[in-house]
Amino acid sequence: MKRQIAAVVTVIGCCMILGACWNQQRKSAFGTTDETTDTLMADSLLEDADTLLLDRETDQTPMPASVDEFFGDFIFNFDQSNRLQRNRVRFPLPVVEADGTQRTVRQGEWKHHYLFLQQDFCTVLWTSHRQMDIAQDTALNRACVEQIYLHSRQVNRFQFERDSISRQWFLTEERILPFDHVELGEFYDFYAKFTADSVYQRQHVSNLLRYVTYDEENEYEPIRGNINADQWFEFQPEIPQSVLTNINYGQTYGKPTHIILQMRGINNGLQNLFTFHFDGGQWRLIVFEN
Repeated sequence: MKRQIAAVVTVIGCCMILGACWNQQRKSAFGTTDETTDTLMADSLLEDADTLLLDRETDQTPMPASVDEFFGDFIFNFDQSNRLQRNRVRFPLPVVEADGTQRTVRQGEWKHHYLFLQQDFCTVLWTSHRQMDIAQDTALNRACVEQIYLHSRQVNRFQFERDSISRQWFLTEERILPFDHVELGEFYDFYAKFTADSVYQRQHVSNLLRYVTYDEENEYEPIRGNINADQWFEFQPEIPQSVLTNINYGQTYGKPTHIILQMRGINNGLQNLFTFHFDGGQWRLIVFEN
């Protein structure tokens, strides 16, 4: 750990002394660039449901009392619980295909859906740090989870609504959308190429990339510096490829000039923030924070 910090100090070239431990990045399998990845991963979301459940549950297994207080708490439990999925899907569930046709899924046809647990992490897209406060809003009545398939250029959007009487969350619709029909379609196309092509990535990293980390031994005081685009490759973390998730708590995007990709580990304390800025007709990574 200390050797990692020394390396970072050398790379950043700051005059300050970093007395912190570098947060070791957890190695995860983030997918491949094979064009078949999306199809295989989409299929796997519906298979082997028991293999990822964190707790073997029965109909008598109690749910946390706060399961419906915050949408983030609900969706984590929904993702891992067969029983919660059976009870919190409004059947017959309408599914709108990419071509606009509609079908329904009846209760007997339902298979466990994993929205993000298979990846060991979850990503959320924001336009500002201030916007992140929405995740703690207990008054939310609508939210959705999106699975973004970068190679097939489609988004599977799962719409959730809170019942006005019971205040419980329910899955009410699944909708499949091509990138051309979503607000961040152009950004997704950029990000797909950014993660797949190292030359393209080098061209779209700011030559003065701001870097922020936190000193665990000093009350998490921030440590800031700048690195150039070539040095980025010397210590960059693993970044999601092939499939992104996005929990939309109600944030809107329009035509943003900033996108913050928040990457949070599940049960491992990992958090990385990647800030992209749109200027001069192209996106660039301008800040990395861990």
